[in-house]
Amino acid sequence: MANVTALHTDTRQKIINATMLVAAKNGFERATTGEISRTAGVSEGIIYHYFKSKQELYVNMIKERADNYRQALDKEISGISSPRKRLERLIDFHFEHFTGKKSMFRGVLDRTSDTPVIKEQLLKIAMSPYCRMIAEIIGKGIKAGEFRDVNPQAAAFGLLGMMQIPAIAMHFGHAEFSARDAVDTVKKIYFGGILK
Repeated sequence: MANVTALHTDTRQKIINATMLVAAKNGFERATTGEISRTAGVSEGIIYHYFKSKQELYVNMIKERADNYRQALDKEISGISSPRKRLERLIDFHFEHFTGKKSMFRGVLDRTSDTPVIKEQLLKIAMSPYCRMIAEIIGKGIKAGEFRDVNPQAAAFGLLGMMQIPAIAMHFGHAEFSARDAVDTVKKIYFGGILK
């Protein structure tokens, strides 16, 4: 039974990994299940055994990427005790992963705008858990007297917006600033408003 479970998990993971690769190259809408199955080394029918639709596959790919990102971020900031320093590193980490050639937007958003946008799903599986992580840091900063007494959840969504919009503008080539400029500006504006 353990071998069947491991095989199931391995096959499902192969499909998600292949979807990420194909979507990063072609955009999700242009990615076919045939190409995904060839990349994963499974039959096309197996994809529909694990995922009811291509849309469900997309949602699972996003969830996987979001979970992996948060785990990597948690590992990156876990040894930092100061809430401010944790948030500063979080901002750096965010821009490192959402801009440039290795942007997490590749395969999620493509420049032709053909990728399906599942707003409520995206909020539920990616943005809300990320904001809970940020809100926890802000809450600790408030308790430590390092930050003003603000609503941690609202402040977390505010910070995410301040980071995401510049990163999206850069992804689509509509930014006249570098990732470093964005990082510095977000930190100046955000910490100028939240620090005592």
